Amino acid sequence: MFDLFKKDKIESLQARITQLEEENKKLLLQLEKKSEKTKRTIATKQEVDRELNEARQRISSLENEVQRLKEESSGELNFHFSESLSRNKLENVLFLLESLQSKTSTLITIYLARDDILKNIISDIEDQIESSALYLIEKIDSQTGKVIFYDTIGIVKLVVIPVFPVSHSEYSLDRRFNIEPLKNSLISDKVLVINAHAGETFIGILEQDTFVEHDIVRSSVMGKHSKGGWSQKRFQSLVEEDIRHHADKVRAALGTIIEKHKDIQYVIAGGEGKLIRMILEGYDYPLIINNQLMDYQPEKLLKEIMSVRMYGL
Repeated sequence: MFDLFKKDKIESLQARITQLEEENKKLLLQLEKKSEKTKRTIATKQEVDRELNEARQRISSLENEVQRLKEESSGELNFHFSESLSRNKLENVLFLLESLQSKTSTLITIYLARDDILKNIISDIEDQIESSALYLIEKIDSQTGKVIFYDTIGIVKLVVIPVFPVSHSEYSLDRRFNIEPLKNSLISDKVLVINAHAGETFIGILEQDTFVEHDIVRSSVMGKHSKGGWSQKRFQSLVEEDIRHHADKVRAALGTIIEKHKDIQYVIAGGEGKLIRMILEGYDYPLIINNQLMDYQPEKLLKEIMSVRMYGL
């Protein structure tokens, strides 16, 4: 009798164990589904945040462009045109300019460094350039200087804002335009490129028209404040903490790259100004801010870097 009771008890416990194992499998399956859903939700949120940051950057760039165009057109004297040229279009323009030749010395080429004053450089030929053209040239703001091609007959009146800084000011009055310095500048020295955005930052070394090394640093940064959650002050503190953490990650990756490339000539940076300053703190490379940088793919980013602004006087 006792053995029979014991056997029934064991069978009952085994049945209960089997039932619990089945319930455990179901719970594990549900947990896996929830975990996978959570991962997808986090990945989706990060992707949405990245796209949102890109959209905000594009909007900001367009707003700056509209404001610049408004400023350029607000005065009585206006540019005939102002447009961005790709590398290929610029090379075509330079090929055309290089092919021009006049019977007498009527072609003026001016390379103007950023902090130099145009009138001081061309004082002995200033009277050969229209005062309206001089006014418009001075009106253009540029971090990299200006290259002016001016025909005293009045056919060619162009200003090119180069990608890389004009090293020193000079001018020529000749039968041909002096194209060589600008052509040579298109073959870049070693340049550090940074496209800095909270949560996703591109860093790379540009040399001889190609990225010889690059990295994209990603981290999680809170996107927006929601009602019913943290206070705005607490939320902002958390966001700033995330941004500092992201800047530290970028600086760590940047340190590794710089260790291998000590002969950097310039830094071209776009994106969020505060983050750029945090990343470059302690470095003293000449800095060129390029607000047109949008992409993270090296090929597309290279096109954005190498495009130039051209003005018609």
